Amino acid sequence: MLAGIAYLLLAVGCKDDREIPYHKLPAKAQNFIETFFPSESDIYAERERNDGDKEFEVRLGGGIEIEFDSDGNWESVDCHFSTVPEGIVPQNIVADVAVRYPGVGIHKAERMPGGYEISTGNGLELLYSADGTFVRIDRD
Repeated sequence: MLAGIAYLLLAVGCKDDREIPYHKLPAKAQNFIETFFPSESDIYAERERNDGDKEFEVRLGGGIEIEFDSDGNWESVDCHFSTVPEGIVPQNIVADVAVRYPGVGIHKAERMPGGYEISTGNGLELLYSADGTFVRIDRD
């Protein structure tokens, strides 16, 4: 019982989420938002510390969620109700998705070790290598 309480306290204590003002985001993250979402004015930013790692989560109007690493590099862009803006996902991946699934569009892009996970408008999750080569459909 005591071990369970200690574990719970450690688990809670390891994560520290805190709302921050936009200007406290890394410059790279601010530049990314201003480049790909220039008309956004409704921006909520949060700094997350999890086991010493610092990351940032940003929510924009229209349900868009972006995660950045501590340096401000994007890790995931989830546009839920629209497609990911052109220029975020490498062009060879965008072209491959357009050929495989015409008219579907990319709604979420996530950088992963060794590549990308792409979610399409029809609910598919596609895995690509770092160089943009199609690997497989992810079937959890």
